Amino acid sequence: MHTNDGNCAGCLSKINKYPYFYQPLKDWFFSVQKDTPTFHISDAGRGKIDQEMYFARGASDAHYGQSAHNYNCAIDTFFQIDGNYNLDASLYGNIATILPDTIKWYGSAYAKFKERPHFEWATWRDLALAGTIKLVE
Repeated sequence: MHTNDGNCAGCLSKINKYPYFYQPLKDWFFSVQKDTPTFHISDAGRGKIDQEMYFARGASDAHYGQSAHNYNCAIDTFFQIDGNYNLDASLYGNIATILPDTIKWYGSAYAKFKERPHFEWATWRDLALAGTIKLVE
């Protein structure tokens, strides 16, 4: 369950679904949530079964091992407004204005795969090649 108190246990459980979520992305999210307590995580790390399910239904363009989610370096988000799940573009515009260069947002005008709720660590592929991060599951 998500709470708009700036310290959401629901978001923490999503980000801790798999061990070793990428700490800089985790820190960024929770710093934003502290200032925007309606900002929440709907999905974070993703194992093989979940990733292939997302691919099959067209919610992802990546197979397992090809997504930042599979390396604990991505989050999907939403806003909880009056108890409802909200993906309003104007709400994301506020987050985009404080986005560091180290985080890539798929809601930007330049994103190849348009997915407003998705944020990922920009260099996750380099980190995976270096062995700094590992596949979940």
